[in-house]
Amino acid sequence: MVLKELAVPAQQLWSDDSSTMDLDPLVPATASLVEQLVALLSALLATLEKPIAQQPVYLLLPEAMEDESLLSTFTRQIRTLYPELLAHKDSRAFPYGACSALLALKTVQHSWQKDPALMPWMIAIDSPLQQFQLWPDRLQSLPENHRPVGVTEGAVAVQWSAQPAGLSCRFNETELTRKDTAEDAGLQALLLQIAQQLDMPLATIYLPDNGSTLMTDAWLSACGQLHPWVTAETDYELLAYHTGELGSSGGLYRLLHLYLAYQNQARYGLTLQCEQGQLGFRSAAVFHWQSTTAT
Repeated sequence: MVLKELAVPAQQLWSDDSSTMDLDPLVPATASLVEQLVALLSALLATLEKPIAQQPVYLLLPEAMEDESLLSTFTRQIRTLYPELLAHKDSRAFPYGACSALLALKTVQHSWQKDPALMPWMIAIDSPLQQFQLWPDRLQSLPENHRPVGVTEGAVAVQWSAQPAGLSCRFNETELTRKDTAEDAGLQALLLQIAQQLDMPLATIYLPDNGSTLMTDAWLSACGQLHPWVTAETDYELLAYHTGELGSSGGLYRLLHLYLAYQNQARYGLTLQCEQGQLGFRSAAVFHWQSTTAT
């Protein structure tokens, strides 16, 4: 079974996508992280053509929401404002930042083994302006080469269905060791796992690079683990240079982007999506487009 995006259009909301320090966020800087996330979710849900109900909902959240008190406060407010949103027994939160989408994707695939009729939602919201402590005063204090090209509030909603043709996930691996080293041993181990399972070159690699040399150096030092599957013909997609840092929304945005690229026949062959969280989470998945039922 493969992923197929339903006719419900994905919604993306950005309050700022520039690389300047003159940020104009949707939610005031004085709001708490929970208040920011609730406001972003409310803005996103208001744009959907129909209410979300009777299907699993996977909330993709910032890593800071691993804090049980924050997560409890957030979910309590959500259940009060939108009682049907998380009503399905399989609904859950993924507070793993940019890695949340690929972790949720693995859950989707497992759920389809039990019930292929499920049409789960992934909803990603993040306000990295506060989450990453990158408000203007903090940005100005960082060395210039350690800054992302921009920081962006993001909200993305996508509903998926299982179909005989569409986006197929070949491998999906995650490192949750939280062991960060200068060489990013976790990312190197993850890409080595992926390389050991490949049997043909990668046509495209989606990376979360946002302009910060810390993130760039991490994947540059690790990409050698993909030898010999990265060639001169391999393309790289660095979407954060266009959108700004989307935090936990970035992983789902990149997944949606590669899905649409395949659907529109702008991509062929194998695609690797690699995600780097802020607290040591690392995820990667390999996709291809399945046009007919596999035998």
